[in-house]
Amino acid sequence: MSHDKQHRPNTVTVRGMVVPQQWDDQYRVTEVLIACKDEREILVENFKSLPSLLSLSRNEAMFTGVVRKEQGVESMIVESFTPIETNISG
Repeated sequence: MSHDKQHRPNTVTVRGMVVPQQWDDQYRVTEVLIACKDEREILVENFKSLPSLLSLSRNEAMFTGVVRKEQGVESMIVESFTPIETNISG
């Protein structure tokens, strides 16, 4: 992931994994959160335009986007994401 891109001042990068948050009556995921290690949960506002995020369930990634907080709920418009390779030997 390149950090050379010009980001708006309120653009942040967080590390976490995608967790399904809501389903429709056909059991399709309609809403996801980014769950961070520090128990921070960020709702993904633009999940419908990024359905490939669901492939990151239970895998860590870096997410870059604009975060806002309203009524105690954090949400992000994800601009980019990069899966984190974990090499566990054993």
